[in-house]
Amino acid sequence: VTGLPAGPFLCWALLGFVCLSGIAVEVKVPTEPLSAPVGKTAELSCSYSTSVGDNFALEWSFVQPGKPISASHPILYFTNGHLYPTGSKAERASLLQNPPTRGVATLRLTDVRPSDTGTYLCHVNNPPDFYTNGLGLINLTVLDSSKGRVAGTLIGVLLGVLLLSVAAFCLIRFQKERKKKPKETYGGSELREDATAPGIFEQSSMKVDSSKGLLERSPSTSTVTTTKSKLPMVV
Repeated sequence: VTGLPAGPFLCWALLGFVCLSGIAVEVKVPTEPLSAPVGKTAELSCSYSTSVGDNFALEWSFVQPGKPISASHPILYFTNGHLYPTGSKAERASLLQNPPTRGVATLRLTDVRPSDTGTYLCHVNNPPDFYTNGLGLINLTVLDSSKGRVAGTLIGVLLGVLLLSVAAFCLIRFQKERKKKPKETYGGSELREDATAPGIFEQSSMKVDSSKGLLERSPSTSTVTTTKSKLPMVV
């Protein structure tokens, strides 16, 4: 067929073909979630394929975990040849390639914080390319920092060494105190402290008869026998 207009818009309705108008926008992002330590720079890769024209526009937005995409907030957008950072991340957000007109729309976020954890949306809009939504989603997790983990590990090791040192000191001291204690066993040739020396009467053998008021000697003491005198008494 001759005489048909050439250009990006071809319509072969007379031949029963589908009218084609424009090229589909295809956005590619990582399928796996990304992670970055606190204070570091995160690069959220995003590439696209389309015929960039005067109506080309790029927008990066962010949504917190657990919230729908409709609740996203813009981070930056590119339109009419100019880049416009916006929102709370404006001072830390930029594009890896500016202007992003060569198929690369990667976002660079510096000094990441725990509040940066969430889903990032890379949206490419290029009318009249409307065959796809031109949207890519990236999940980013900001990690609790490497310095903090090292400090926590070091503190744990020091506490463990301290506890082991205290336990060893207590054990050594206990062993020393145990060696200093005298033995409380008595040998066969040893004298008891409560034993009475030979030839000495025990004072406890003298008992007082409370009923007669007399002193009695213990049966263990030696007795002296006396005889009565048989001499007649002279009056």
